[in-house]
Amino acid sequence: MRIRTTRLATIAVTAALTLGGSVAVTSSPASADAGNSDANVSARGGLGIVTGASAVANADGTHTITWTDRWPGPMRVYASTDVDRFTRIVGTVTGNSLTVSGLDPAQRWYFNVTPAGPVVGVVTAPRSLGLQSAPNARDIGGYRADWGLSVKYGQVFRTDALGKATDADVARLASLGLDVSADFRTDTEIAGNGANKLPAGTAVEHLPIADGNLTNITNAAVGSRDPIKQQELLGDGKAAAALENVYRGFVDDPAQRAQFATVLRDIADGKSVIYNCTAGKDRTGWMTAIILKALGVDDATVYGDFLASNDNLRARNEGTKAGLKAAGLMQDPTLMDPLLYVQKSYLDTAFAQVQKKYGSFDAYLRTGLNIDPITELKVRAQLLTF
Repeated sequence: MRIRTTRLATIAVTAALTLGGSVAVTSSPASADAGNSDANVSARGGLGIVTGASAVANADGTHTITWTDRWPGPMRVYASTDVDRFTRIVGTVTGNSLTVSGLDPAQRWYFNVTPAGPVVGVVTAPRSLGLQSAPNARDIGGYRADWGLSVKYGQVFRTDALGKATDADVARLASLGLDVSADFRTDTEIAGNGANKLPAGTAVEHLPIADGNLTNITNAAVGSRDPIKQQELLGDGKAAAALENVYRGFVDDPAQRAQFATVLRDIADGKSVIYNCTAGKDRTGWMTAIILKALGVDDATVYGDFLASNDNLRARNEGTKAGLKAAGLMQDPTLMDPLLYVQKSYLDTAFAQVQKKYGSFDAYLRTGLNIDPITELKVRAQLLTF
């Protein structure tokens, strides 16, 4: 476990949640731009001095940081590989953006934008981890939560499978200081795609969650090479309905609930966690929704993060579909879209099942996941910051 600097934010959150009070922090409302997962990120609100900060890693190795400021003077921008410590100034500007070059591309960089010093600035970072083998790998930090707080960067990460991680990918993962890798794939999936390639010293938790027979359905459809059978198995909403049934299982199945709860307890214990399934969109997507909801992130943002998998995986998915058609396996590979992409209805189904079975998300945490109030408090204290 990484040793982290004790911050006033953690103390304030803990005190407020324990005593039932509130934390007085001014911040701008979250954006619900589902098409750009970096659009509503601003992880340390600087008491309203800096808002709307975001960072993008450019193809040429530079980083572009943008923000909205409420300060008349110049803004300093710091860069660091440690989200809790900023000492390196990379620019002082009077505008609202800065492009930074010369940073080690093997490292993950965090940026602090401030008018007077890091303690009152806003921390931001690129959402994507920039892994060559895992386009859906990203930091879940930076989203605005309730009480004027934000989700901390650099603590919890979601990803697709890492069995094909390159040496550069593993080096980038090493820069995250990971404690635990939680793998939701089944034994069959791991055997077919390879165990995750991880930095030395990362503990591995095998938390298999079944895919609701989707693999067998897909194999039967594609393996038949028969357009009529493929239409019968996947068409007319059948593929989407199969996914919705999987999401009901996330809520209904006690074994699956226990796996999701394990990750929450790891976070409560202060561990830096990365979790994955195969594409990083369904089991991983529901895990992320659980975490963000528990932190008080609004529904629009939760759905935006969930649906961002579609853009992240689009190039890979379209290549898969083109390959199926070129190989003569499918005349209409668009039948695969409900399996390759996520839909709003999938998350709708899971939340509806939470409401039907437990009555509220809080009751789902308590009864379904067996997360007691102290554990939830610890999760919030670990991940919420100014």
